[in-house]
Amino acid sequence: MSIKLIEITEEKYKIKLPNIKHWFIQRIDIAICYDLEENKNVRSYINSLSLCNYPRRNLKFYQDESIYLTGTTTTLKIYNKVLEFKKHDLKKLINEKFCIDNYLINIDGLIRFECEIKKKKLHTYYNKKYIRILSTKYEDFKQIWSEEFMKLLKIFDSDLMKVNSKKEVQRRLKTIYPNKESDEIMSKKASILYNFYLSIMVDGLRNVRERTTKSTFYRNIKELKNANIDFSQNMDIDFNEKIFKFNPFQYEEVV
Repeated sequence: MSIKLIEITEEKYKIKLPNIKHWFIQRIDIAICYDLEENKNVRSYINSLSLCNYPRRNLKFYQDESIYLTGTTTTLKIYNKVLEFKKHDLKKLINEKFCIDNYLINIDGLIRFECEIKKKKLHTYYNKKYIRILSTKYEDFKQIWSEEFMKLLKIFDSDLMKVNSKKEVQRRLKTIYPNKESDEIMSKKASILYNFYLSIMVDGLRNVRERTTKSTFYRNIKELKNANIDFSQNMDIDFNEKIFKFNPFQYEEVV
């Protein structure tokens, strides 16, 4: 495949490139798709991932669409294939002879798991600084992909629990309702819900209900429940029932 790519590039740009044996890998991306049947399942799964705490990784979450977990050796990306296609590729194909409607139907329930393997990880895996393309194989990258996403799933399974401390509540609300301009400052929505939560903790549910309009009170209560935040210390909020449960290691790949 690499040799063919070199030939295509040479033909396209009318240039001569070095032989394949002189090419080295700096980074590699490996992506695998799965069929969750309906797009609502894809959205549910991706949104549930945003509620977790991922140590040593920076989190970027786009509701319904994707989640990025950036690390020093790998970056993990989980995409809603339909929304990703509409955002990045749809405009490129509008004037082409391509049946977009049929394609959108075919990918409606697809979710993509992508592992960006960085230079640091490749150096560690192969125990060498310069890694020739011809010395690598797909099975190596698939193994790294599996190891990285297995770690992610362990965190996911252990972190979907009710939060009941100020710090945990603040973190979760900032994740669910991110500030698009600053990661350090809470968004207006997150701030409103956080202050509402603190009012309940200080003054009690009954007092807050008496001084808040009925529509605002029940809307905020519903959103705290949806965020799986324990604001009463005694209510049984079963958040897991709302999550589409999915394990990529128990599904067949879409090829």
